[in-house]
Amino acid sequence: MARQPVLMASHSPECYGCGDDNATGLRMQVWRDGDEVFSDVTFQPQHTGAPGITHGGVVSAACDDLFGFVLFVAEQPGVTSTLTVEYRSPVEIGVPHRITARLDQREGRKLHMSAEGTRPDGKVCFSARAVFQVVELAHFQRYGMTLSHPGLAILGRRALAGGDPPGPTDTHPYAE
Repeated sequence: MARQPVLMASHSPECYGCGDDNATGLRMQVWRDGDEVFSDVTFQPQHTGAPGITHGGVVSAACDDLFGFVLFVAEQPGVTSTLTVEYRSPVEIGVPHRITARLDQREGRKLHMSAEGTRPDGKVCFSARAVFQVVELAHFQRYGMTLSHPGLAILGRRALAGGDPPGPTDTHPYAE
């Protein structure tokens, strides 16, 4: 029997990328398929940069948010350290794009990820690469995440279960 993708819970209701309560956000629905995550995104007129074309910052935000779901797959809390988007052709408003992301490599506290955005005709319009730094859950709690936050249990499963520690506590999350 073929494996079916699983719908993932949003990072938070207020999240710009995937939160249902963010009226100006992208409201992405993200699915897990094995070790990859994907979202079918149709950028709207409020996401316009040049006429008829999605603003590059909005495309970048969609990629960054999707990379955040790769953290759930890796079972590691983390923060964006670097994010690079290569725009191969215009990302048209109103045209669906499937953005697919994955973890490519772990290097100490660094998680290297990649993604691409593909139109229904198979044309890849953009690709992205990111490095996330693994942090402790306390990093997010300093900024208001509470123990009842829905993402905390998923992101912290490995750390809370006494598995691999996410990294040293005395280092800034963006430090090498």
